[in-house]
Amino acid sequence: MTASADRSSYRVGERPVFTLTVTNTGTVACVRDLSRPLRSLRVVPANGGQTLWSSADCYTVAEPADTRTLRPGQSVGFSVIWAGRTSAPGCPADRGAVPAGQYAVTGRLGALTSAPVPFALTA
Repeated sequence: MTASADRSSYRVGERPVFTLTVTNTGTVACVRDLSRPLRSLRVVPANGGQTLWSSADCYTVAEPADTRTLRPGQSVGFSVIWAGRTSAPGCPADRGAVPAGQYAVTGRLGALTSAPVPFALTA
């Protein structure tokens, strides 16, 4: 599983596209639950620290289970457009703009977390 950003740098106010990609790296087909409540993308400061935004914080739509059989080498991606604002569990209304700086996006699927992928927000 990997996280990615469509670019390495964005101006504050632009809307980055982040993608969580799940790949079957095995040699046989596998069945994997890819349901929405199990997957998310997070933005954190590049030097670590508290989550500034998570795609799971404001998502409340109930969806059916998404269990898939992935062939060896098969990938499936899930993309979100980030508005450049903070979030918190429960989706409070006071969501501030994330300022210029160095950040990273990480992906989560169940208990698995991807490596951080750095990106910058510039003024």
